[in-house]
Amino acid sequence: MIADQYLISRNHRRQEDNHNNLELFKSLLQPHFLFNSLNNLYALSLRKSEETPEAIAQLSNLLERVVTYSRKETILLSEEIALIEEYIALERIWLGECSFIMDFQVKGDTDGVSIPPLTIYTLIENAFKHGIRKCCNNGWVTIHLVVKDDKILLKVRNGVQPCEDDNQVSPVETTGLGIKAVRKLLESSYRNHYHLDARPIGNVYAVDLIIDRLAA
Repeated sequence: MIADQYLISRNHRRQEDNHNNLELFKSLLQPHFLFNSLNNLYALSLRKSEETPEAIAQLSNLLERVVTYSRKETILLSEEIALIEEYIALERIWLGECSFIMDFQVKGDTDGVSIPPLTIYTLIENAFKHGIRKCCNNGWVTIHLVVKDDKILLKVRNGVQPCEDDNQVSPVETTGLGIKAVRKLLESSYRNHYHLDARPIGNVYAVDLIIDRLAA
């Protein structure tokens, strides 16, 4: 009986620790998003763009949803995709005359599929922050999201600028906070039932994510 009580107590503490960790990792993603967005808005205001009021309105709506979603343990994948689409529309305003090529595809049935909030979104945000914005008029990003019966597959590829100075920090070395927070969030939600690989391949940054839906 004492052993049973011990096991129950240990499992309860473990659940509490998992919940606290989940909240911590989600809290890391909120300021990451806000900091990046304020930087973009500041850059837009310096250009004295006529689209600044529209960008502020869109950012306000996006921030409201980010805060709302981040308070939940999971959100619908369709909600995460809609958030990404709004973010990309905002990026087009922020980038102004800077053009880029994008291949964004979603395949499979997303109905009823849930994921931890801001996981995929943060990976896409990194592709823009460390790739598109530093490759003006030469930027490109590929986003392929596939939903299967047993898995969610994400492939993100974006071009990065090579460092001309050996002492300069590579863009791919500065993507740490967002990806680390996402990795911790996935670990808390799926344990070993996911795979996240983020790495540079020459002048390309590659991210591959596989989530086992059966473990959710």
